[in-house]
Amino acid sequence: MGNSVKRYPKKRLGQNFLVDDSVVEDIIRIANLDENETILEIGPGKGILTYALAERVKRVIALELDKDLCGFLKDHLANFSNVEIIHTDAITFDYRGLQEKFRVISNLPYYISVPIMVKLLEKREIIPEMLLMLQKEVANRITSRPGIKDYGSISVFVQYLSNVEIVLNVTKESFRPIPGVDSAVVRITPLSRPLVEVMNEDLFFRIVRYAFALRRKTLRNSLKAINIPPDRLKDAFRIAEIDPSRRGETLSLQEFANLSNAIV
Repeated sequence: MGNSVKRYPKKRLGQNFLVDDSVVEDIIRIANLDENETILEIGPGKGILTYALAERVKRVIALELDKDLCGFLKDHLANFSNVEIIHTDAITFDYRGLQEKFRVISNLPYYISVPIMVKLLEKREIIPEMLLMLQKEVANRITSRPGIKDYGSISVFVQYLSNVEIVLNVTKESFRPIPGVDSAVVRITPLSRPLVEVMNEDLFFRIVRYAFALRRKTLRNSLKAINIPPDRLKDAFRIAEIDPSRRGETLSLQEFANLSNAIV
């Protein structure tokens, strides 16, 4: 086991291991764990959080892409019968195959944090809550509001489907090797129904993507790429009461919904 540890971290997998016990204690406190629940962890690293979770809940399922690290974790956590280490890619993993509801508590690898978060939100009917440690920049983006520099398409996507808040700031010194940026833990609580009513989600998200694709462009110009007839788009702006000279970063979720619904 000792020799295998020396092979870490692996740069290609974006491995920065959490080593600060006080941060783990804060996460455990914020999580308000139930001894009868199941927790899913993605990217357990060397198991510092996994260990703390296993002491407190009925079951911990940890997904790890690194085969060598899986072996280390199985040895390190061998005394826990309630921990399952699965060698898999969190992007392609079949979450519904677990056949139970679970909360997600994870320090996500920076380089795939957004795709994983999107995948989890797509499975929100089986995930009542997520506590995710993310790069601080990403945490700021998904919690940002209209008119703020960090506000973008991922802000709209996450806030459309969930309540999201930053619950803990974590300095880069809490990891080894020390990354170039700080982190934050966000609480994401999926909504039973989206925050705003949208008649056509595909169109809604297309409008959002194009509105932010070229941030300096006005809505009038950026939405031309959707290939909606100009007269129809002009009418939609009028019906939604949105000035087409505005930029996408100024629109609220409700205004995006109004514009999308006016086009349908």
